[in-house]
Amino acid sequence: MMNSAKNDHLLSIFSKLITILILALLFAPFSLFSDDREENIDVFLVLDKSLSMVEEIDSVTEYVKDEIINNILIDGDFFLLLQFYGKAEVLFATEVGSLADQEEQLTRTVKAIAADGYYTDIGNALDQLQATLTRYDDRQRRRYMLLITDGKQEAPPESQYYSPDGSFNHEFLENSKVIQKQGWKIHILGIGSGNAAKELADTLSGTYSETDEEPTPEEIAEETKELLGTVVIANQPQARDFSRRGRSRLKLDLESSGYAEVQTIRIDRVYFDLPRGETVVGRDIELSVSPDSTESYTIPLNYDGQESLAGEEIEVRIDFATGPVFTPAVFQAEILPLGFIARYWPYIVAGLLVLLLILLIILLISRGAFAGRRLVLNVDFEDGERRKTIELKANDRLYVCEGISGLDAALTKAGDLLATLHGEGDELLIEVDDEDVLLGGSVRGNVLGKTLKFRDRYGKFRAVTFTQKAG
Repeated sequence: MMNSAKNDHLLSIFSKLITILILALLFAPFSLFSDDREENIDVFLVLDKSLSMVEEIDSVTEYVKDEIINNILIDGDFFLLLQFYGKAEVLFATEVGSLADQEEQLTRTVKAIAADGYYTDIGNALDQLQATLTRYDDRQRRRYMLLITDGKQEAPPESQYYSPDGSFNHEFLENSKVIQKQGWKIHILGIGSGNAAKELADTLSGTYSETDEEPTPEEIAEETKELLGTVVIANQPQARDFSRRGRSRLKLDLESSGYAEVQTIRIDRVYFDLPRGETVVGRDIELSVSPDSTESYTIPLNYDGQESLAGEEIEVRIDFATGPVFTPAVFQAEILPLGFIARYWPYIVAGLLVLLLILLIILLISRGAFAGRRLVLNVDFEDGERRKTIELKANDRLYVCEGISGLDAALTKAGDLLATLHGEGDELLIEVDDEDVLLGGSVRGNVLGKTLKFRDRYGKFRAVTFTQKAG
């Protein structure tokens, strides 16, 4: 009994440990990811510290301390922390050595951020970020940017990104293309900002999520749990030159990592940067990308230009609909020449048609289709008791001869030749060497239906009638 009770107690403890472990796995996705990660990454945290963030800033800084610093970063990662309003300031930008040694400094820096700035110049913040990163551009690392804001672009009047209505001006859009080419994973977290921050995510080809106003650190963590999930272009994209019908296909190899579920990527537009300017060559495309996989995808393209693009590298820009994206959103695609069949298919088709026509003509000739119409004749002799049917082709000759058995008509000569007949369409024409053999002399024209009287060797006239057989 004591052993049984002891075993039950151990079983109870073991069950509790399993439950705790499952809960830890469910509610600590970042920790799980960072513990398993061996390669180092660059993490850029861009925080809006304008006055409108005053009620949210404490939750944001708490989230940064608990999730970014404690759960995402590992030794050797590069971490950049930038705060912005009308101006931008880099607070921290270095490789993380021992987190145990730097955690206090990072935490102190984050907790010191106060929402006390005027304006919201996102374009200037991105400029400051890129300027800081120039010294690290030679490293091949995956880069992740998280931008947290509660408002739209509201640059001060002296900024190059200023616009009266707060829209993204030309300079901002051109700058966003530079970022899109670099292939960063960009996530925009809008805090109670509705579509304002979403427009920024669309412009930067980033993913987007949002919280209600005054979120808790846990709510922010939930909305950014897939920050390290990426779908990236794995190899050089390629496309064949456009066919005569203006069609092609863009081949992409996409590598997915960090996601637990299938990512459905919806492409709104595909642009080629051509001499005439950016041109839409594809639209409304959907790709399903499986977790932790590398797969090939083809995107149908259409272009009505006449010039060949073969041998060139064309800049491609992708406009995504809302949802997951792949990076980079702006990239170079190699345009390959058309294959032999695709290049010469009109001539190949024309040649095949000519060959088929020749074969058809040969077949028709072999079956007499061009030999003219056939005449099927009834031949009636004078005695009325003899009738024969003869099929006369266009090139056949029908001979009227006098033989041992008397007058006869056949396709071969048998006896003394009296007359030769041949068909032309629906007519039967006659030729005679001696017109005296015919009663009445020479006969002209069609003899179908006429009674012809031939003189036999005894000087007696024998009648023969040729008629066309009905049907």
